[in-house]
Formats: sequence, structure tokens, C-alpha cells
Amino acid sequence: SWEMYTIDTAALAAVTVAGVHGAISMGLHPLVAATSGIVMSLGGVLRDLFCGRDLAMASQSYAFATGAGSTVYVLTREMALRGYPFSAITRIFLSMGTTVSIRCWEYFRGEPLLAPMRGRK
Repeated sequence: SWEMYTIDTAALAAVTVAGVHGAISMGLHPLVAATSGIVMSLGGVLRDLFCGRDLAMASQSYAFATGAGSTVYVLTREMALRGYPFSAITRIFLSMGTTVSIRCWEYFRGEPLLAPMRGRK
């Protein structure tokens, strides 16, 4: 249902920001922090697996959306450290907006952005 997808997307966006911020605050390299968003999506895939949900619908979307959102956060943070005017709240909203935008695109189009990879063996 669209309600569940909306709640799932909002939670995914929040967890993306929290995870990448946590990785950075632990002193991890920015590249590692950005890729932590992709690894984090494994939790959503495992949840789908245990709940018997359709994995194909969400797994590519989770990984791509969290990877893009965490990359945006890391890039804007690095730019802020170099003097560009990106406040913390701006970084958070840009990161969450990226994650939500990718999920919305995939929901309304009915296919993942990585559609050429679908069906390959």
C-alpha cells in the first residue's frame, strides 16, 4: 500500500542520515561513511525476508536510495568543511530529500531506477 511505502521511505531517509552521521562521528573516512548507507540497507532487506515481503520491490531501491542519500550528506559535509555554506540542517534535508526522491521516482514509475539490471542472471 502507498501508506506503508510512505512510512517506509520516511524511515529509510531518517536512518540514512542517522547512519552516515554516526559513521562520520566515529571518525570513519568519508568514503567508508558514504558506503555505510548501502550496507545499512541490508537491514531492510532482512526485514523483508523475515516478514515474507517481496524482496525484488525494495532491495534495489533501498540500496540505491540510501547510497545516494548518504553520498549527498558526505559530499555536502566535505564542502562545508572547506568553507561552502552548508549548514547541518541543509545537509540533512538534502540527504533525506535525495533518498525520498529516488523512492518516489521508483514508486510512481513502477520500476526501479536500476531497471536494466532487473531480470539479469
